[in-house]
Amino acid sequence: MDEIETRLYTPLKYFQPMKTVIRTVVLAVLCCLSSNFLTAQESQGYYSFDYMKVKPGGHAEYLKLEKAWKKIHQANIKAGKYNFWELTEVAYPSGDNAEYNYVTRINFNGAKQLAEYLQNWQLPDLSTILTPEERALVERTSDIRTRVKSEIWTHEDFVGGDNIDKEKIVVFNYFDFPETGGRSEHFRVEKEIWKPVHEARIKDGKMTGWVLLGKKLPSGSANTYFDATVDLYADWEQFLAQGNPIPYFQKVHEGKDPEKLFAETNAACDLIRQEVRMIVDNSGMSDNTAADKQ
Repeated sequence: MDEIETRLYTPLKYFQPMKTVIRTVVLAVLCCLSSNFLTAQESQGYYSFDYMKVKPGGHAEYLKLEKAWKKIHQANIKAGKYNFWELTEVAYPSGDNAEYNYVTRINFNGAKQLAEYLQNWQLPDLSTILTPEERALVERTSDIRTRVKSEIWTHEDFVGGDNIDKEKIVVFNYFDFPETGGRSEHFRVEKEIWKPVHEARIKDGKMTGWVLLGKKLPSGSANTYFDATVDLYADWEQFLAQGNPIPYFQKVHEGKDPEKLFAETNAACDLIRQEVRMIVDNSGMSDNTAADKQ
């Protein structure tokens, strides 16, 4: 397998294809309305991710807890505090020794909405939203799951197909920068070199969407990753049957030197880790639909 095929066709490394790294992108809509990654385009969109660890044997209770929290999130969305909430389960890597096994995401439309959330967080009146059983669950939140870490990310770019609101599989690619790279150069190669490839694959039904993100918080040299891309698939079948992306790369960049394009990518960013997540529930999903996904 030559250099191009190796980089574009290695499962769980560059399969979208791409070199790196989910709050939860509808095509022409200006705010997140479904299970997607789009925030308003007229201002900077933000996502808040919380990484949750649930102990073996505690998953059923945790999912009941998130059903109660879903009602709280829906009330907050109705009150204009943010735009969307989503729960995903980490499928790979997995196991009892995994750092976390669930990830939640909240979408914000602009810095003002995010700042208000960070500095003035308050629960709504739970007595008007939850049953006594649900309130008891919420009071035991820290016992049922551990919040391992929280992060804030910025929405930088996106492309999606007609079925973008049907995705069930979320592939999160985490990137670091080599000494020759950095955020501005990484964003450039993603937008100029790889986004057109994703657009062609989405058009042919090989994936449903692609998102480019930049990590805002926490920051500093101690961080192991700084940017991310997110690949969206309708289901496991589409994910597993995505096929060889090399023809798309060659067609999109016809007449260009592929070795040069790969060299630009390698100099700009380094894919350090990839996670495959399954969408479990979100603020716009009916309980029956959510149950089907579990």
